Amino acid sequence: MHLTVELMERKVTNMRSPRYCNSMLLSTATAVALALATRSLFAQETTRDLHGTVTDRHHEPLRGAVVQLENETTHSVISYLTGRSGQYSFKRIGGDTDYEVWATYHGVRSKQRELDRFGVKHTPRIDLVVDLH
Repeated sequence: MHLTVELMERKVTNMRSPRYCNSMLLSTATAVALALATRSLFAQETTRDLHGTVTDRHHEPLRGAVVQLENETTHSVISYLTGRSGQYSFKRIGGDTDYEVWATYHGVRSKQRELDRFGVKHTPRIDLVVDLH
């Protein structure tokens, strides 16, 4: 019994040694770093691009149309001004978010279209038509 107590005292003394503490600190730091790396690997936000063309009802591209994209969660809106070809493009928008998109040209607005988070395309295309009468 005396031998068992002596061995336990020696083990406790060894646990207080700088070498043991450094070893435990290194093991703990490694475990924390691995946990954080794994979490960030699985928590990466997915993104996607959205593009399309704004035309009138005769399929003519509308230069200078304002395309607006509304985040359905935050209600923030970003805009894009189309060029000569009537094309627009939104890069790296959230893949886990629903959006509404529409175009306005000379005060006339297109129908609102939905881009939902369950869409399968990484680069969806939504063409918008502004009915100018």
